[in-house]
Amino acid sequence: MKGPTNKAVRIASSHIITTCATIAALLMFVVLGSQVLSPAFAHAHLPENADTLKVAFLLNIAIVLFGWRRSKDLGEALAAYEEAEKLARRNANTDPTTGLSNRRELMRSLEDTIEAKKSGVVLLLDLDHFKRVNDLHGHLAGDHLLRFVGEVLVKSAPAGSCCARIGGDEFAVMLEGIGSAEAERVANAILRGFAKPVPVDKSEVRVSVSIGLAAMAGAMREEDVLRQSDVALYAAKRAGRDCFAWFDRELERELSERLKLEEDIRFGIQNKEFVPFFQPLIDLETRELVGFETLARWRSPTRGFVEAEAFIETAESTGLIGPLTMMIMEQALTEARSWPQHLKLAVNVSPVQFRDKTLAEQITKVLTRTGFAAHRLEIEVTEGSLLEDRDQVRTIMQSLKNLGISISLDDFGTGYASFAQVNTLPIDRIKIDKSFISTIVKSEQTAAIVNSIASLGHTLKVPITAEGVESEQIRNELKKFGCSEAQGWLFGRAVSADTVRTFLGMREPDDAADPLPDPEDAVRFTPRLRRR
Repeated sequence: MKGPTNKAVRIASSHIITTCATIAALLMFVVLGSQVLSPAFAHAHLPENADTLKVAFLLNIAIVLFGWRRSKDLGEALAAYEEAEKLARRNANTDPTTGLSNRRELMRSLEDTIEAKKSGVVLLLDLDHFKRVNDLHGHLAGDHLLRFVGEVLVKSAPAGSCCARIGGDEFAVMLEGIGSAEAERVANAILRGFAKPVPVDKSEVRVSVSIGLAAMAGAMREEDVLRQSDVALYAAKRAGRDCFAWFDRELERELSERLKLEEDIRFGIQNKEFVPFFQPLIDLETRELVGFETLARWRSPTRGFVEAEAFIETAESTGLIGPLTMMIMEQALTEARSWPQHLKLAVNVSPVQFRDKTLAEQITKVLTRTGFAAHRLEIEVTEGSLLEDRDQVRTIMQSLKNLGISISLDDFGTGYASFAQVNTLPIDRIKIDKSFISTIVKSEQTAAIVNSIASLGHTLKVPITAEGVESEQIRNELKKFGCSEAQGWLFGRAVSADTVRTFLGMREPDDAADPLPDPEDAVRFTPRLRRR
């Protein structure tokens, strides 16, 4: 509902003044009339009645002034009300940080454009690694960057376009009445806007954006347009970020498959189709078995045997990684509880899970339910975890260590952890990513990197584990650098719990016990691996 207009204020003020003037006139008439009707009036002289007329005149002026004052107060009150209502409407449709339209205003604009059967294109944008800026420079710097994004959008889009921030670091631009060529020109202009470093908090940061484009068609709903542009945005991110992609039917098919995968994962968690597999961890010097890393595998009745690479990313993006990890952890700890007590068990925790403040509490409950000794459990965190809320990540790590759980930094060298960050984290082990290990004998540069990481471990008094060891030559090189433990196909692939128990001498081989085995489960541990 619209607020009062200036015309309404003037009419109300005029009514007040007119009413007061009328009252004043009536009062004057009463005073003069009483004088005329008085018998003494006929014999009185005008100067003798001057005081009475003065009083009446002054009273009239007071009434008129009172009416004017009331009219002015009313006008000011109505004007303030109108301004407040305008501000409320503006705030309801505007993002307070950037000054752009918000999601509500974008949806209204989309609805109006679609109802008018006008053509156009929607650009959906997402800042790449925006959280890193918040973590390194603070939220004020993050807000500054968001405002910069808004400025780039307004400069790049044609005048009158709806530029909106629709949540977090996600933005949208609605281009009305233009074709694909003009839309691509706008997208390229936006990308160029981030070609140079952005000044933030007395320093400069390099950021990029990913853009998804979707054309508006006559029979579409506004939700459909945003969904299609979101699919295109996902394609741009998969293409390497810092680019744009158009929505097409092939992408829609991929989205449908991704949604089906998500549904199957959810169903698989409910029906305990995910199981732990175990890859041996060995002492590089003695070749003795020191423990296992737990890896998730999916025994799907429709998809067959599925390795983690095929479902982990989807589980992370849909929030299913938490319950999946806890289910795998509980099965693994229950299984390994009866294994020789010197064997440790390493379990991976996704960076996404560190957004949950109750993570340490969840792991504690799993330990309690399974009766597994905390000192035998090692939680592996990747460098990606350091891009989350750093203080919260450090608090969770410390809570786990207080329980006796050890912490290892997994895939070191592939992410964003610096030597300084490692020094401040409560970690007990560094694991070098297999991408470095596999080329250590072929590249002097890679060998130098591995040597530097091993030296860092020695300085911090933190043992180093190498992943992806596939040959004796690699094993010998790692021993020279001082790495203490290793895992890889040289020592054994990830195998089922039944295979582990057989190797440990806890059961007789029984191929019929595993109705859906790993196709490579027949590859047993190498004879060169020794039990203690």
